[in-house]
Amino acid sequence: MVESFSKILESTLTKVFNSQRNDWDVRLPAVLCAYRTTCKKLTEQTPFRIMYLVEVVMPMAYIVPNLHIVAFTGMADHRALEERLT
Repeated sequence: MVESFSKILESTLTKVFNSQRNDWDVRLPAVLCAYRTTCKKLTEQTPFRIMYLVEVVMPMAYIVPNLHIVAFTGMADHRALEERLT
């Protein structure tokens, strides 16, 4: 179980950190949040629900990204960015 989590964590971090690979510590909380709130096939539940017996309540800022989150995560949907700025 730990080995499979390590593979998932490594794979996800390699997709989100910058080309110098020196910002992994900044990206780790978001990656862990994504892992903990994603439904797993085997259990058909999220790790968060298994641990705390309730569904996670996501902050609206992550559901409908604000400009701070867009800048931090490097979202590339320029059309959406232009709509938010007008």
